[in-house]
Amino acid sequence: MAAKKSSASKVPAVSKVVASTPVRNSAVPPKSVAAPASRKMSAPTFEEISLRAYYISRSGTGGSEDENWLRAERELRTGV
Repeated sequence: MAAKKSSASKVPAVSKVVASTPVRNSAVPPKSVAAPASRKMSAPTFEEISLRAYYISRSGTGGSEDENWLRAERELRTGV
């Protein structure tokens, strides 16, 4: 007596799905979207530097007033 095969064991054929837009797996945007390298950030204002220096001094990781000011200036200019 031959064993009967179940129709549930058949796997339907999978059709190939094509996306309408390409998928990007890169965190780096294409050059057309990236900001130009020559773009400069505007200089931070006195108020911005003083506020950042204040927060540095309150954080517990600051130094003297002058060191905090210079660190605040550097951070705001470089965007850190």
